[in-house]
Amino acid sequence: MKVIEALGLTKSYKGSKYPALNDISLSIDSKQIFTMLGRNGAGKTTFVRICATQLMPSSGRLSVLGHDIVKYPDKIRNQISAIPQEGRPLRALTPWDHVYNWLRIRGESNNIAREKAVQILKKLDLYDARNVPAMNLSGGMKQKVLVAMALAPEAQLLFLDEPTIGLDPVSRRQVWSAIKDWKDQDRTILLTTHYMDEAELLADYIVIIDKGNIIAKGTMNELRKIVPYELRIDVPKINLDKSLMSLGSVVDSGANFVRIFIYETDAEKIYDKALRMNIQFTVSPITLDDVFVYLVGKKNNDDNIKSDNEI
Repeated sequence: MKVIEALGLTKSYKGSKYPALNDISLSIDSKQIFTMLGRNGAGKTTFVRICATQLMPSSGRLSVLGHDIVKYPDKIRNQISAIPQEGRPLRALTPWDHVYNWLRIRGESNNIAREKAVQILKKLDLYDARNVPAMNLSGGMKQKVLVAMALAPEAQLLFLDEPTIGLDPVSRRQVWSAIKDWKDQDRTILLTTHYMDEAELLADYIVIIDKGNIIAKGTMNELRKIVPYELRIDVPKINLDKSLMSLGSVVDSGANFVRIFIYETDAEKIYDKALRMNIQFTVSPITLDDVFVYLVGKKNNDDNIKSDNEI
């Protein structure tokens, strides 16, 4: 079953030069974690809000759980659960208040609501703070309250829009574990993130979106093949030498180093050259982060060339 099907989906905001979503077509199978990966402002949240019937598309078609989102939003809403990126807990309410009352609002009996609230609060290490007002919780714990509210109802389809933003490493792993357990109960998750490690760990299928356009999609193994190299070398910009750059494909990471993609057969040549020139470098196998940098860096370079030609 296709849980989500989009055809030519476009969303434009008044006053914006470019559409937030530009002719998006994709389908999402059931019982998987489908991850939309992209930078801030890429269009991920807009797509989730349209799927969750919070926002109308400018054009195109979208069905969720077999229902057209424009014609039948009410048939969708009671089958989904979501963490909106802009969501915040109510200051005076406790984690218990948020989760238990949300379950009751969604139709659970008193006993079932209590049982599910205890279970998810313990899973996310919130149980000991269950009676603490949200105003007295840390930012990370507030975010976990929202995650608990989204996971507790056990809806058929879950939307997680940047669910681990602001969380410490331990809390992120608690959320990841809860997400995987939720998916293992034959449910479907649409996850958006700009954290590469999160996408690589959780995703069954990944769509990379940039400036409202899908620039790549596939499983993790399929995406790795986009980069036609086996290794990457990171060289600090302060130590960069043009002769070293000529030995591979260079992408500016946007940080304080340049990333050079190389074939494994050329590795020894580059190592020797860098060592002779006393250049510091690190070597790593290709990861999802490399795929993203390779695609987005290449696209931005192409866009810059087009802009220069137009001038």
